[in-house]
Amino acid sequence: MATIKTKFGNTLYISGLLGLPLGVGIALGYYAGAWGVRWMPTMLEVFLGICIASLLAIIAGRAITGDATRDTEKGKRLRKRVNVSMVFVSLVLLVRLGVYWAAQPSALTELSPDEFNSAFKINMENYFEYDSTLAQHIDLLEDYSKEFGADKSRVLTEGEEKLFRDIWVSIYDCAFALEQINSFYEDWYRFDPSQVEGNFHQRSFLLAFAAELSLYEKSTHFIKLVCEYENAVKFLNTPHKKTFLESNSFSRFREEFQGVRDHGRIIAGKQYLLWMELGLKGRSVARDYGCLELWEKVESELSLIDEIDSLELASLTAISDTELLKRNVGRVWFNGQRGVAKWMGNTRVKRIGKYLISKKQRNQMQEKLEPGDILLSRKNWYLSNVGLPGFWPHAILYLGNPTKLDEYFDDDLVLAHIEELTGEEMSFAKYLEKEFPAKWLAYKSGNDGSDYCVIEGLSPGVVFNTMKGTCGDYMAALRPVLSKKAKAQAIVKSFSHQGKPYDYNFDFATDHALVCTELVWRVYRPTKTQNGLRIPLIEVACRKTLPANEIAKLFSAQEEEKTQLEFVYFLDANEKKQKAFFSTKEEFVKSCKRDKWSFSQE
Repeated sequence: MATIKTKFGNTLYISGLLGLPLGVGIALGYYAGAWGVRWMPTMLEVFLGICIASLLAIIAGRAITGDATRDTEKGKRLRKRVNVSMVFVSLVLLVRLGVYWAAQPSALTELSPDEFNSAFKINMENYFEYDSTLAQHIDLLEDYSKEFGADKSRVLTEGEEKLFRDIWVSIYDCAFALEQINSFYEDWYRFDPSQVEGNFHQRSFLLAFAAELSLYEKSTHFIKLVCEYENAVKFLNTPHKKTFLESNSFSRFREEFQGVRDHGRIIAGKQYLLWMELGLKGRSVARDYGCLELWEKVESELSLIDEIDSLELASLTAISDTELLKRNVGRVWFNGQRGVAKWMGNTRVKRIGKYLISKKQRNQMQEKLEPGDILLSRKNWYLSNVGLPGFWPHAILYLGNPTKLDEYFDDDLVLAHIEELTGEEMSFAKYLEKEFPAKWLAYKSGNDGSDYCVIEGLSPGVVFNTMKGTCGDYMAALRPVLSKKAKAQAIVKSFSHQGKPYDYNFDFATDHALVCTELVWRVYRPTKTQNGLRIPLIEVACRKTLPANEIAKLFSAQEEEKTQLEFVYFLDANEKKQKAFFSTKEEFVKSCKRDKWSFSQE
């Protein structure tokens, strides 16, 4: 009976001793959280420091009292409690080293809050764009597979080779872009999960995990479709001189995204998402910071992965894991672009809003430009470049500010045309104001004290923009060899398209939504009542389209005749020297032949 009482009393005594520090710890933790103290590494370091000090105190106390050792037949031996304490000290020290490593800054965590928010918004938009493009091309391949015929072992026709190559290039580009998003935001764990940096922690994880899931789910469907055609696999694994694809690119794609490691990462990420929702109120945080759609997209991708037949998935995974040259650590696929991947990961967010073209150069450009000029632009850090063929990814229509626009079109033929349309005498500016009152007001108002000077198709849609907003690292200007009347008609058409959404289907057959080159192509397309430019479309993945680089190619092909376009200027750039500079027409003629990554080699 006494023994039971003694044990019960000791239990109460120990509970009391533990209860006091526990209560103090809860109180301190509450106030630390209220004051916004970082859990990692600040609070965690304090906790680990106390643990180490306590364990060392236990060992020292035992040594002082003489209870650290015991006599045995083989001599003195450390007691089990001391041994256990020493093991725990070692483990805590290892955890401390892990905390030190995890708390080290990275390119992601060194961003200021404004830089992070700006980068996150851009990259979240890019993620949805790349994911949508992947889905569209996989759907296209699925539709075509229904028409391929029963003999799937036959040699591909020339048209089928072009279809498979075009789809593969686009999927390869989008996968590369998603991998860069994933690689940059995979340092999410370096953000403290407490309220100090919790929203950065959770948003970074969401975007990294979303990219990981899209890569896995889309690649699974794509690989399954392609592998139905033995000769398609062989064809995609051959080097393609007109693209950046090297030998065995399809096999490397399989080994990167269909291994056991990838499936394991997804399982771990799914568990962390659940913990984030239950323990950190992640869904509410996503809603508060405008990325609930991203959270829901992650859940949707997880559901799609769960629907994949387990045996089929296991087969694909096993085959992928037997591919030659399987890497053990990290992702370094796209061998030809390895240096580019590193460069993009380091600079695409560091130079947000910081471009190589200077304010002085923008002003010099403005002096040379005329309304109706076609601009070609490139921003090196912008990841959407990877999904577009050629060096020049973007086309723009120059307007000039309202005063310059009106003065330029103070022309007899233009004014006579306006009078013929309206029955009244009025300036070009007055005509635009009458036809498009809200759009004219927006154009005339400018942005934050800067004049709107261009109209272009961007992800938000067809918008007016300032020269500062549209200039990046490279810029070229070409002038249509047309009358002012034809240019005025083109600009009127551009106003009619302003406000339309961006066409993520890149479908030139419709005009309810437009991409940048489609805007230029449509406003200058010849009609019975308007002289224009004959800019041929090219076929990509069974769809007529116009990459901006084709406009540069058109000028290069017709440069001597000067039948459609004239050279105005070319601002070239050097990434290593971090500056842009005026270059020659001869250099611009060659620019359309540059590899899309040639800037990284300068």
